[in-house]
Amino acid sequence: MSDTSLLPLWVLSALALTAIYIYFKVSFSYWKKRGVPTLNPTPPFGDIGAAFFKQKNAIQLINESYKAFDGEKFGGLYTFTVPSLLVRDPEVIKDILVKDFDKFHSRGFGINEKAEPLQGHLVALSGSKWRNLRVKLSPTFTAGKMKVMFGTLVECGKELQDCLQEPADKREAIEMKDILARYSTDVIASCAFGIQCNCLKNPDAEFRNWGRKIFEASALTTVFRTIWRMVPSLGRFAKFPPKDVSKYFMKMVRDTVEYREKNDVKRNDFMQLLIQMKNKTLSVAEEEDIKLGNLQEHDLKNSAPFGKCSLYFIFIGPCIITYEFLNVNNEMQLLIF
Repeated sequence: MSDTSLLPLWVLSALALTAIYIYFKVSFSYWKKRGVPTLNPTPPFGDIGAAFFKQKNAIQLINESYKAFDGEKFGGLYTFTVPSLLVRDPEVIKDILVKDFDKFHSRGFGINEKAEPLQGHLVALSGSKWRNLRVKLSPTFTAGKMKVMFGTLVECGKELQDCLQEPADKREAIEMKDILARYSTDVIASCAFGIQCNCLKNPDAEFRNWGRKIFEASALTTVFRTIWRMVPSLGRFAKFPPKDVSKYFMKMVRDTVEYREKNDVKRNDFMQLLIQMKNKTLSVAEEEDIKLGNLQEHDLKNSAPFGKCSLYFIFIGPCIITYEFLNVNNEMQLLIF
């Protein structure tokens, strides 16, 4: 009697396992059917298992995958069951980014810009929204405009030098990730927001604490991001960055814009360029042949311009550079010492 009652359970289990096997078998055949070389994806993680379990970071994984496709123009990878293409050949890259860009403009992210304006940046937007924002922001990223902010960057560099001088004199070991994160925060705060937060001297500065919250991940957030990678369209339901973080930065931008316009304050920073764009007073040199776009009033007061280009100022850039040159390349260490 008991054996008979358990029979349907065994049958259902067998059917479920068979269905799962067929699902992954079909999903992982996507690139093979198209004649694209692949690695050995493992259910259910595809090619990102090591990154999912924190055994390797994403950059290491991509670097290893790049080397694994040596001799190939491109290779196929899987993020869970979502196929992605890793391109190696410079000519193919040029075709994708220039000649055939109209077919490759989609970023593959599902976002909800109305619910969370900070999601509406150039890295995530696609199609006409991406193009319109790019046209508006292009004049702020010309060589001439970047040179205006270089002096501010140099000042931050001098502060970094002073911060490193004492441990260097004592030949002490230091945590570069933390120091470079604080340096990057100083650069972002000064060049983008026009504020001095002195994170190198004060690790617990308010601006840095709020910035760190962007990258903090709770267990629930981790689970949601995992599902997001499997089904990118679910990104429109994501609450990223957290609501309180979004409100903090948007309020900071509104307050900064209102204060500068009310008191006629001008600084050589990115915020000033955006204010000039809003007021249609941003000039473009003749040698900088760029179509001039204009931000609207609501771009600065409702959506917050920094939200739309926030990911241009990623915190981890200097950390990656330092890791690659000082940790991976031993020759660079010998040159320094």
